[in-house]
Amino acid sequence: MAETITVNYFAGLVDRTGCAREQFALDTLTVGALRAAVAERHGSATGELVDHCSVLDGDDLLRDDAAAIGTEVDLLPPFAGG
Repeated sequence: MAETITVNYFAGLVDRTGCAREQFALDTLTVGALRAAVAERHGSATGELVDHCSVLDGDDLLRDDAAAIGTEVDLLPPFAGG
């Protein structure tokens, strides 16, 4: 049974997706499933950027091999600077 997850986008992802927040129905709440769903929905708009984004569940930075994520996460693109 699919679970609904809310994704909050930041910085360039807002421009690329055209929204700051959206929902997905995922069969499994994992970082991999989330990345795949965003890439599928937005295709070339997000390109490979989604693979390099940090995923935060509250204050917790999730690793790519995280077994489970919450129902609301933040997706932050990498930043450059010094």
